[in-house]
Amino acid sequence: MFWGTAIGLIFSFIGLFFPGQVVSIMGGDSTIVEVGRGYTMIFMSFAPFFIWNHIFNAFVLNDGSPSIAMSATLFSSLFNIVFDYVLMFPLNMGMEGAALATALSPIVGVMICFIHIFSKKNTTSLKPQKPSFKKLIYSCQVGVSSFVGQISSGVITIVFNFLILGLTGNTGVAAYGIVANVSLVGISVFNGVSQGSQPLFSEHYGKGDKDGIKILRRLSIITSLLFSAIMILLIFVFTDFIVGVFNSENNLLLEKYAVVGLRLYSIGFIFAGLNVIGSGIFSATNFPKWAFATSIARGFVLIILSAVVMSILFGMTGVWLAFAVAELLTLIITSIGLTKITKF
Repeated sequence: MFWGTAIGLIFSFIGLFFPGQVVSIMGGDSTIVEVGRGYTMIFMSFAPFFIWNHIFNAFVLNDGSPSIAMSATLFSSLFNIVFDYVLMFPLNMGMEGAALATALSPIVGVMICFIHIFSKKNTTSLKPQKPSFKKLIYSCQVGVSSFVGQISSGVITIVFNFLILGLTGNTGVAAYGIVANVSLVGISVFNGVSQGSQPLFSEHYGKGDKDGIKILRRLSIITSLLFSAIMILLIFVFTDFIVGVFNSENNLLLEKYAVVGLRLYSIGFIFAGLNVIGSGIFSATNFPKWAFATSIARGFVLIILSAVVMSILFGMTGVWLAFAVAELLTLIITSIGLTKITKF
């Protein structure tokens, strides 16, 4: 809680005093900076609450109350969705209203987690502790895959925004916004499978149960491939509908970019699911080096290289396929690592 608060306050400071610069760094032009400045200032001011939400949720999940952890995530998301509408339209707060709904949603999650924290079932307690850099560094080593998994979406957004602005301008960026939102949903599914299985992997690893780990590994891979197939099928069948939800002005050029982009980009789900789950397995079984390698590869190195090279060679088609190429290359690293986790 100490380190989460300290780090969160740094983001709050940046959001309060440099919101325009943040939007600009993310690839926004003067028009987008003007629209996004207020939004960025509000939601970044609440950064500590976002971090607290993750911390409490992790402790509640691993302390034997997964249903409460799930409820916290579910109801905080529903709060965000409902109050996006309430604050933006009935209360006429516009983009600032949407930001406030997003900023308040983690507080809802934390409050629901308190149901377990203050119950008799709770085996952990909040007590003053002397800050430890040693424990912080160890936590960073084990948690690096989750960190990179979260931050990679931001890095990918920045890189893709700059590349697409140069190729097709703001319309292309708007189309990527549709693709990125759908991709976020898909990756969240894999993150859910990964986080849900981590306590099980940790338990079997702690017991030295290699056979149990092999069974869980096989089930995780099958689950990943099944969800990938379902999501790709749904995207290909309902592409026009999905794009239409975001394209209320019926911009034909936007529709053209988004339809093609969504279908090509979604191919990467086949490999992304295996990589996300693989990184989670590495962290849960005390293989932080492999977790770091796969996370850095897919979140930074390979996705940036793929995006730049593919855009030069194939233009917008290359941009859309860069995600799949990067995930496929990362899968080579993940596959090697997964063969080693039963050799401890």
